[in-house]
Amino acid sequence: MMSEIENAFARVVVEAERQGLPLAAQLRDRSDRRARRRAAVGTLAVAAVLAASATVLLPLLGREAPDQVAFPSGTAVQTSAPQPSTSAPSSAPPPTAGCPGGKFTKTIPAKVLVSGTNRDVPDIPLEYHCGKPATGDAKKALPKVCPDQSDAGDTSILGRRGILAYLKPVQEGYTPNTYFHTVTEYTAPEAAAAYLAGLRAAVAACGEYRVGSLRYDYAVTDGPALGDESLTLAMSVKVDPPAEGTPELATFRISVVRVGAYVSVVTDHGWEGDPTPDAELDPVPTQAAARLSTL
Repeated sequence: MMSEIENAFARVVVEAERQGLPLAAQLRDRSDRRARRRAAVGTLAVAAVLAASATVLLPLLGREAPDQVAFPSGTAVQTSAPQPSTSAPSSAPPPTAGCPGGKFTKTIPAKVLVSGTNRDVPDIPLEYHCGKPATGDAKKALPKVCPDQSDAGDTSILGRRGILAYLKPVQEGYTPNTYFHTVTEYTAPEAAAAYLAGLRAAVAACGEYRVGSLRYDYAVTDGPALGDESLTLAMSVKVDPPAEGTPELATFRISVVRVGAYVSVVTDHGWEGDPTPDAELDPVPTQAAARLSTL
């Protein structure tokens, strides 16, 4: 008879065949798959722990290195403090003097010139050329206090314009008196003021001088206070030797007015050597100053 152990073993074999239990090789294969599954589950668990740790640690790390922190797409992030600009703020370039291209850089509007009151004779434009000595009537329009005097402030002139204007005769049959009116724009009020200061200095430094048969002498005289500052000159012209039909001595008035960076010069030209009566010329400098104030 079989022993009890052998009987038990036999029963196991029979039950295994009946239940279709897996063979040993199959058992080993299933065991390996379980081991791999447990390893995979363990890996996922570790990954979950690491992700949770990152959620806590990254904001803390971001305090020290903000450029290492990831942000949702589309979110604007300032990763570093803005640096102050070292460049100067842009500004419009200053006006240029010195005749670039051989021309004035600014055009004086015609409205600032005081036209003559004689409607039968139109104003005659004066020809001023940047950087060149004045010629013709333009040469007589501005005061030349010293014989070798150049135009004070030439390098700071932006524009210049002038006319020879005719006044209405006081009565029919009289010849019309004339005057020059010139307006100059400088780069700054200080440059315009320097022109007037130069005239005052020239009057103090220079005396009478001769050009051909004419002797010129300038002096500062009384005049109305106009604009920001003003200067009135008396230009004496002596004919030597005397000439028939020409006054031997005549004095012409010159009114210089500054408003800001603009200078108005009204020079009496009279008629054929005789000066214009004050009553006719007086309104012109006042009107000139008022027009400069509109610029």
